[in-house]
Amino acid sequence: MTLAAAEKAFAKLVHQKVAKGYEELTEVVQPQAVAPPEGEGSGSRATGIRAKVGDGAQLLNAIDPEALGGLLADDDVIAQQKLDGSRVLVHIDDGEIRATNRAGQLTTIHASILAALDSVPRGTVIDGELMSGADGPCYWLFDILKIAGEDLRGLGYLERWERLDAEIEPVVEPPIRILEYAQGSAAKQALYDRLVAGSAEGIVFKRADARYQTGRPSSGGDQLKHKFIKSADVVILENAGNAYRMGVYAGGVLREVGKVFAGTTNASRVELDDRLSAGEQPVAEVRYLYATDDEQLYQPVFVRLRDDKPALECGVDQLEKTRREVHQH
Repeated sequence: MTLAAAEKAFAKLVHQKVAKGYEELTEVVQPQAVAPPEGEGSGSRATGIRAKVGDGAQLLNAIDPEALGGLLADDDVIAQQKLDGSRVLVHIDDGEIRATNRAGQLTTIHASILAALDSVPRGTVIDGELMSGADGPCYWLFDILKIAGEDLRGLGYLERWERLDAEIEPVVEPPIRILEYAQGSAAKQALYDRLVAGSAEGIVFKRADARYQTGRPSSGGDQLKHKFIKSADVVILENAGNAYRMGVYAGGVLREVGKVFAGTTNASRVELDDRLSAGEQPVAEVRYLYATDDEQLYQPVFVRLRDDKPALECGVDQLEKTRREVHQH
């Protein structure tokens, strides 16, 4: 199928789905591939409820930091990079290719990805992460639920990955890629070190024999994630009503880097308000996932006040951004 033919088929599919009440993910409502802009939540801004047309994805619980060493050492557990994009499952059926999000709701994918799926057997369901980059979208595959009508969800993860690599990888091409894994303590530690050094979002651990199970377990699970949390010292500027505005110095000028409320307590809020009312610029340590390109802290959490650090020493150079490139062997 040519790209032009794929685009025509894609437009026809969108028209059919919209007519049935589905909602196309335009620039207004598409999932965020990066941290949302300041003042916006991470959820969809669409109104109404999109129809659920398929099973949801397998979702992962976070690990306790104390469990990291054991997972790196366990030879029955493999590791992969945690990607920072939009979760998408693609269902390839006779005469139709559907994409669903993590909740099983209809979503859309770029025509170039549709075209690259043309040779995949009908009756196949693949799972991966849709990433945005300077060269356009890329769909990174890391799991397969069905192939040519055969249900693979009861197989172990490594068996499914081997089927993905042996039967899907040869018939697709960029912008579709297969995400590699690390097995064995030395390889997993090397991957972990590369991801930390490369400012990736995190690492994922999966038992080699883990079956595919839709949804998120109430606790634990055979597939787990670990995000690389960062720390910064910020100046608390004011109580903005529902959160505290934070700032850091850049060239001697205070630059706002977002708001924080999570992690504060009644006692810490009283102390912050008292200091702000007295004209102070209290310094606080916050943890965060990463800084956006415009130096906004994503998912900040208040840790403690720091009386040992002057406000002027809270510089913008301490902020760490997440790099979204994928680290393969």
